[in-house]
Amino acid sequence: MSTSRLSQFSFDLILNTFPQTKKIWIACSGGMDSSVLLHLVFSHREKIGKSFGVIYVDHGIQRQSDEWGDFCRSQCDYYGLSFTQININEKVPKCSSVEAWARKKRYELIAQVMNKGDLLFTAHHQDDQVETFFLQALRGAGPRGLSSMPIYKDIANATHVRPLLNYCRSELKLYAEENRLSWQVDPSNMDTKFDRNYLRHSVIPVFEKRWSSYRKTILRSLEHQQECASLMREIGLEDFKNVSHKKQLSLNLLRNFSVTRQKNIIFIWLQKLELESPNSKHINQIISDLINSKSDNENCVNWKNIEVRKYKKLLYAFRRKHKNIDSINLKWEIPSPLKIMNETLIVKTEIGCGLSKKNIENKNISVQYRVGGEKLRLNNFSKSKTVKQLFQERGVLPWERDRFPMIYVNGMLVAIPGMCTDIGYLAADDEPSWKIVWSGYEKAVES
Repeated sequence: MSTSRLSQFSFDLILNTFPQTKKIWIACSGGMDSSVLLHLVFSHREKIGKSFGVIYVDHGIQRQSDEWGDFCRSQCDYYGLSFTQININEKVPKCSSVEAWARKKRYELIAQVMNKGDLLFTAHHQDDQVETFFLQALRGAGPRGLSSMPIYKDIANATHVRPLLNYCRSELKLYAEENRLSWQVDPSNMDTKFDRNYLRHSVIPVFEKRWSSYRKTILRSLEHQQECASLMREIGLEDFKNVSHKKQLSLNLLRNFSVTRQKNIIFIWLQKLELESPNSKHINQIISDLINSKSDNENCVNWKNIEVRKYKKLLYAFRRKHKNIDSINLKWEIPSPLKIMNETLIVKTEIGCGLSKKNIENKNISVQYRVGGEKLRLNNFSKSKTVKQLFQERGVLPWERDRFPMIYVNGMLVAIPGMCTDIGYLAADDEPSWKIVWSGYEKAVES
């Protein structure tokens, strides 16, 4: 008779929570945990009644990764489940945590394979949860971090589910042994240079000798943190509604809240923008240097590739896409589209709107950034205006002004997309013309 609590496992609660789900993906690494999950899903396949897919991500870090992929594929062949392998052909960025980078890339790529409403099952268990709690505590995390891993988490248009989160590693091992499962062993799991492995092999066993019921105690603390994080989110969402302006935050309204609630709003805001959260140092800088500073200086708080800035009573946050680009001079074969800094310049054929076709035919057309001193003549009755003046009048965000594409003909500035055209190249009302549209315009101009 089975002594494993997992032998009584049921997927009913998950299925009742997501009744519309059509497909379930199982993340498989070839290790014991995912082999147990795979066997559980296979054993309950008829009752679950969904389409299944198994996915293995080869990070290219371990030399045995090809063998693990082959093992996962053979398991799927045995169970009669479809198998997908994703290979990561990138190197770990310098100064990055291997674990954090691999995890981020893994979920990014898996999300691309999944469709809206799909579920992704992973084999995280109770011991993983406890280890995460310790790691977060050692990093000085607040309730959001200390609440560790939720059973359900949104990823893109799908949902990440951890069905085994209430079972410990020893229960998974007992189930695997009772069902005579085979699995692969990753030797890096014994390498204590990684924080999680050091905790698992060198620290937690000491805890267990002294406090044998430490798991229950930690899990109770986790529940408290989860309740606290849930309350913070509930309050934060209400506060956020009161201060949000499109994708920005109103500085005047933010200042009506306490610093604690300001921080909570910032976290909610960045989550909604799908930007990485700041650490305590950066969140305090946002509060002191941007929100509560009386200075109008264009301060910037940044971490990784995220920037937070203020401009005219609004707070902006975005992922910086371009670095260390001083200038450009790109030849443009109109009317073909031109890709520039992850955005696109396109040409629309019009009548009397934009550049006169006859005035630019057979001439060299190029795209450049501002360097200073450029001018445009907007009509016959006034002096030329500098690009600096035009950008100020049209509300181009200060940090975007040096990356706003401008159109040149034979080396002369003739148009700024979405803003104006020099009178010498402006099409007459009934004249065939080309209207130039830049996809990045709305991001570069104040709301």
